[in-house]
Amino acid sequence: MVLSHSIIFLSLLLAAFVYFKLANRLNIVDKPNERSSHTNLTVRGGGILIPIAVLLWWMVFDFQHTWMVLGIIVISGISMLDDIYTISSKIRFGIQFLALSLAFYDLDVFAQIHWAGLPFLYFIGLGTINAINFMDGINGITGLYGLVFLGSLLAVNAYKDLFDENLIHYEISAICVFLLFNLRKKALMFAGDIGSISLAYLIIYFLMQWYLAEPTWTVILFLSVFGSDAFLTILERLKNRENVLKPHRSHLYQLLANEAKKGHVIIALVYAILQMGVNFFWFIYPQSTPSSLTGVLLLVGLGAIYLIVKYFIKKRYQIQN
Repeated sequence: MVLSHSIIFLSLLLAAFVYFKLANRLNIVDKPNERSSHTNLTVRGGGILIPIAVLLWWMVFDFQHTWMVLGIIVISGISMLDDIYTISSKIRFGIQFLALSLAFYDLDVFAQIHWAGLPFLYFIGLGTINAINFMDGINGITGLYGLVFLGSLLAVNAYKDLFDENLIHYEISAICVFLLFNLRKKALMFAGDIGSISLAYLIIYFLMQWYLAEPTWTVILFLSVFGSDAFLTILERLKNRENVLKPHRSHLYQLLANEAKKGHVIIALVYAILQMGVNFFWFIYPQSTPSSLTGVLLLVGLGAIYLIVKYFIKKRYQIQN
């Protein structure tokens, strides 16, 4: 039996209300720290809707892709524990490695990719998971970015037919429900690690599926806006000999929110719209995957925008490197 989208949406909405009440009672809340861009106690872990939606899809559609589903269960489980307690980074990375292995096994990566290329795929996968987690720092940014990613996949699927549209629809419903609590000036819930990391896991799964069908690195441009901020910020921190794993407020979106005092929702919308533009003009409108040269030019352009905007913010607010 296939459930209607409205029933799925209402089911996820009910799950969100139940979790919101439960998290408040159990004190699963985010306490502001030196990295935070908020000042109030807020329920953490609202992104639990993302793995719940996967489980609903799995049960409704005949228990397919079970290895991928097991992967999201283990990675969301350790992330939820990390939202409540403090889990060793070695344990977290180990579980993330296991989850990626389950996703790769589900996609038959080990049979299709030469063993010499696997370390690079794991490096990209683990880096993407943690980069998306680092970018989840203001209201709405992860949810809107996730909507753009998934919506763009539907557009690409119209001419490539690569992805399971039912899974995408379930995840879009989950994110829409989450944004009802998050896309506001004072959020009621944050995604938490369980939300950002579970979403990142699915993003890697879809991009790996695409890459196996069309072996070109440019599919990663679907994450180019987040990627530019995350990658260049890491390079800047390495240059300044800072520990990239420690909390900080050096990302461009953080400077816009904290120093420039721009609204979280506005910043999140700008990031989402920029990525939507990239996806439309490079993938959807031409109905093709961009060439390597085009991909490099795009990344150079986004990098230039990042550096220019960050330079003027630092100069305007006298921020030291």
